Amino acid sequence: MLDHLKANNRAWAKRMVAADAGFFRRLERQQAPEYLWIGCSDSRVPANEIVGLDPGELFVHRNVANLAPPQDANYLS
Repeated sequence: MLDHLKANNRAWAKRMVAADAGFFRRLERQQAPEYLWIGCSDSRVPANEIVGLDPGELFVHRNVANLAPPQDANYLS
């Protein structure tokens, strides 16, 4: 089961490098996205893809029901 996921990841990484040789070097330097996406944990919603951003361009926080209540300590950091 995990072999399939690993193979998919290797293929994705290979495609990314083929399209942009410096892609991973830029990502490893710093994470400084301009946007925070608070969204549902729904696996059908790939946050960065549906807004047309690459990995590293969107900070994503996911939770059940897409809620961000002010009393939740996780949002106070």
